Amino acid sequence: MLKTAEIFQDNMIVQRENFDYSAMGIWRQANREDLEYFSAVGYYFQKALENDLHVPVGIIGCNWGGTPSCAWMSRETVAKAGRPWMEDYENQIKDMDMERYWQMQRTNPLNGRGTPFSDPFGEFVLPSTPTQEEVNKKMGFDQGEVPEYLTMMHSESIPGALYEHMVKKIAPYTVRGCLWYQGESDDVPGRQHLYKDMLTGLIGDWRALWQDDRLPFLVVQLPGWASWLGSVNMDYAEIRLGQQQAADADPDVWLCSISDGGQENDIHPKDKKIVGQRLALLARGHVYGENILCDPPRPIKAEDKGSCIEITFENAGHGLITASGGPGDGTPGNTPIEALEVTAGGKLVAYEAAIDRDKVILTLKEKAEGPRVVRFARGKWYKVNLYNSAGVPAIPFEIPGEIPLER
Repeated sequence: MLKTAEIFQDNMIVQRENFDYSAMGIWRQANREDLEYFSAVGYYFQKALENDLHVPVGIIGCNWGGTPSCAWMSRETVAKAGRPWMEDYENQIKDMDMERYWQMQRTNPLNGRGTPFSDPFGEFVLPSTPTQEEVNKKMGFDQGEVPEYLTMMHSESIPGALYEHMVKKIAPYTVRGCLWYQGESDDVPGRQHLYKDMLTGLIGDWRALWQDDRLPFLVVQLPGWASWLGSVNMDYAEIRLGQQQAADADPDVWLCSISDGGQENDIHPKDKKIVGQRLALLARGHVYGENILCDPPRPIKAEDKGSCIEITFENAGHGLITASGGPGDGTPGNTPIEALEVTAGGKLVAYEAAIDRDKVILTLKEKAEGPRVVRFARGKWYKVNLYNSAGVPAIPFEIPGEIPLER
């Protein structure tokens, strides 16, 4: 029997003989007939850029929904940055008949990327938010007809698979930067904390392919979400933190906030326009060098003044605002801020909030003993309403008991 790696390579080589790719891998105009072939986020991103730059903008779509980060990086980097992902794969295949497995993959409808509308499951669940019962009825799952291809190892999730056979194929193209909107499939118990190193390693792999050690990356921070078709939010907060840490550690990686754009019971938020436009704003500021406010507000200082906690934000622009109104005047009680909580000694504390230019002032309504902690958008489901003057929402944060805080 051939070694696993040899079988992997052999089956990827003959992949082009098993699928019709005539509809993909070609340049298309952004017209009504062709839009369905492309990323909605990518479309709104290029449309916003084209309107601002007054030149045509080409976008290369290199994506596969529902895949983990390990599939988009080299196996060597996965082994260094996320060894548990590699070990999981190795354990899966050690007793598998790999020749039979790859033969079955050739008839797996999920692999027909050349005809992107051939996947009946995706075609049903992505345009809308169906219930589990509706999915079961539509797909025949309620009659015990779950196809084997849905229960077996997904070839697109194998460490290194998409890096080797998708990313490497487009690396010769000259690009100004990369949009990265991923992380949901890395929400695996015990592995969320790996995301910072995984994303950092992935960026390094891609930069090596393009021979550009400053290739810009615009990273979409995952929004709030609770559950979807039997899946639940395990620990997105840790993945969001990893995304933020990766961006903070690299001067050519920037974080795009869509903390107001999630859906409680759909892992696929339907408002793609807001994502594309926020990414375009970020690109204008950091890739194209415009002097504009494009980064999300985030705390840089917190002071405990006894009866109140005062938090100062960077990237506030002309002043912080909430979705319900303009900048506050510092008067307590006039500015409800969603997804924000204060605890003291582990117990919730009631407060009134006010906004004063680049500050959020939390006036405590009761005596609060013990270390005080301020948490913002740290739960599973939230939809924030705190923005800067450019309309970019604040990113999740947690200010621990070590107040005052400065960074």
